[in-house]
Amino acid sequence: MSALLFRDGWTDLGTTVYGGGDAVLFSWYLGWIPYALAHGLNPFVTQLLNVPDGVNIMWSTGVPLLGVLAAPITMLAGPLVAFQVLTTLAPALSGWAMFLAMRRWTATLPATAAGLLYGFSPYMIGASYGHLHLSFVPFPPILLLLMDDLLVRQRSTRRTGVLLGVAVAAQALVSEEVLATSAVVTVVAVAILCLQYRDQVRIRAAAAVRGLAVCAGVATALLAWPLATQFFGPQRVHGSIQPPDVAVSDLLTFVTPTPLQALGPDFAVRESLTFTGNAVEVSGYLGLPMLALLVFIAVRLRRNRLVALCAPLCVAVAVLSLGPHLHVGGHNTGIPLPWRVLELGPVLHNALPSRLSLYLVLAAGIMIAVWLDQARPPRIRAVTAGVSVTALVPLLPATLLAFSAATPSFFTGSQVKKALPEGSTALVVPYPYPQQNVAMLWQAQAGFRFAMPGCYCTVPDRNGRSSFHPEVDPLNSALIAVATGSTTADAALQQPGLQATFDRFGLDAVVLGPSDHHDELVRLLTALAGRPGRHVDGVDLWPIGMP
Repeated sequence: MSALLFRDGWTDLGTTVYGGGDAVLFSWYLGWIPYALAHGLNPFVTQLLNVPDGVNIMWSTGVPLLGVLAAPITMLAGPLVAFQVLTTLAPALSGWAMFLAMRRWTATLPATAAGLLYGFSPYMIGASYGHLHLSFVPFPPILLLLMDDLLVRQRSTRRTGVLLGVAVAAQALVSEEVLATSAVVTVVAVAILCLQYRDQVRIRAAAAVRGLAVCAGVATALLAWPLATQFFGPQRVHGSIQPPDVAVSDLLTFVTPTPLQALGPDFAVRESLTFTGNAVEVSGYLGLPMLALLVFIAVRLRRNRLVALCAPLCVAVAVLSLGPHLHVGGHNTGIPLPWRVLELGPVLHNALPSRLSLYLVLAAGIMIAVWLDQARPPRIRAVTAGVSVTALVPLLPATLLAFSAATPSFFTGSQVKKALPEGSTALVVPYPYPQQNVAMLWQAQAGFRFAMPGCYCTVPDRNGRSSFHPEVDPLNSALIAVATGSTTADAALQQPGLQATFDRFGLDAVVLGPSDHHDELVRLLTALAGRPGRHVDGVDLWPIGMP
């Protein structure tokens, strides 16, 4: 199913991606990790981007664990192929983890239904547009199993604590955000259990604390290096990475289909586009049939322990996903909500509330699996299966849109080795920034031979606050303005400090790849380089200080 969903990427393997600039970003990370390890470099810091300051990878969703796991693919076929493989595996492995978790409590077919809902939910489809760190989520079902071992079944606290610590460390090296939100949802779930089983709290507390202490010790030991780099290393940032109160679930999100669904009336899809935040982040859609089914299950099976836990958990997670203030129909009502308190603390102010829909479908999948498993007579079993399918149909994903990510042959052939010696510095245009970062892909495809100014990554501004691109200067502002058609080369050359900024980088070469307003960029770069360039294998090249 996952291969079918991402079939366009497999048809044009290595030149097509899902997610545009974000896909390029993660492809760069997948290439960087094995390169850094093979060359004895710190994989959590790079000096190849944002010259001369570099980038702290730990602030930029660098997925180092996935970079290690996919290293053989990356080295054999390149980072774009590795990205396509992981993007395809993410829903399948996540759904499989959910299936394995539910097999503890249900038969195979009900567990399969839970795995399919979790692995191909609107959250997963939205995250598949370039957000590899968010789509690769086998961790929450694994966490469910381990917390069941620790709190309910009370298996060996040391063994469970060690496994939990390894799982936590692994997740931190894929997505710290998913780890943080998983912790929040776990706390909510444990609070619900404590209210439901007050007589068991004192009996089970000591073993739980011991297991969590072991978990903390193991995770701390495994994460000492990356976390030390993140919080004490170079180019660390402060403050919120994302703007607050934007990427939240609208109150109408849960019943309003988005462009990510194959089925949905046009007026409803248009309504979803009025919600705040990026369209792929509006991922809390369940549909009226699913909501009605969940309410029915909550009432019908209220004495079932899993349903009694997951029904209030669904409500709590849905409320948290609404963010710090209630949004209705794309309008912020200003009514405060519980997330407002959570985002005042550390870490969570960088989490996007709308992404909590991951846990909403996890809890919903558990409830549906339990309901299907409870159906015993064949006639009742057929009815429950039919109702479940009816509730799941509105969630069918639409065809994913693929984006071309072709690389000029200059970066993959022999010419790059002649023009850019190992360790050189090149200005690559289009200048890399959040809206256009294809130069980062070209750098990775060239085997990281050269460093370059600019990036689409999290870096500190002059005050240490987080930003997705380097500080604006005369050079990058001119390059971006000319590339977007906002100004001409002649007008850009009048900017004070432009030539001085260009000279300050000590460039070995300038490379201009395919771009909009190409002729104007040629004029600008020729003036800055002080000499005409030459066309080589799909790019224009200006050697600096070389014959």
